[in-house]
Amino acid sequence: MQNTVGRPKDLEKRKHILDAAKALFLKCGYHGSSMNQIAKEAGVTKLTVYNHFQDKDNLFVCAIEETCESAINSRPLALNAQSDFKEELYKSCESGLNTINLPEAIKLEHLILELAAENNPLANVFYNASHKKMCSIWEDFFRQAAQFNFIRQDNTEKQTQLMLSLLLGVRHHEVLLGIRQIPTAQEQHEIILESIEIFLMKYGVH
Repeated sequence: MQNTVGRPKDLEKRKHILDAAKALFLKCGYHGSSMNQIAKEAGVTKLTVYNHFQDKDNLFVCAIEETCESAINSRPLALNAQSDFKEELYKSCESGLNTINLPEAIKLEHLILELAAENNPLANVFYNASHKKMCSIWEDFFRQAAQFNFIRQDNTEKQTQLMLSLLLGVRHHEVLLGIRQIPTAQEQHEIILESIEIFLMKYGVH
């Protein structure tokens, strides 16, 4: 009985801390966010933050992993033998672009570049929680597609790299640099159709 006393309150505090940390890291960057600021935004003491998360690095990792997890898993990529593959591929591309082009996702990209520029090992943790996780979901999707004979079987990592390159290309680098606007709904539609067409030229089953 003693083990459960106060647990809901502790979980609620932990959530407040994580929410505050996510917002501050995205707004101010890693170095621009302090444990004092996070505690203040969460409405808890600095000691409480340290009790839940041993240090800033640990809090950063937890906050980023939770942010990426909620964005990437918003729509599972799953197929069955009766699936309309082109339709499912279109929806998957649309979901992927919508996620990648979220304002929060753009800020996350800037954050990982900031860390990578200074050879901070947190950049690798961040990459594994975001980019690598998204790639593994796409690889599983293409593995399912080959299993049901919707596409030619091949290295799923190569297939994923091709699809993401087609969907993003130089355009996304320009978006990150602020010299191009995020694609409109119509532009995104055309990007997806062209990407699928080229992808199926290489991997489609004829």
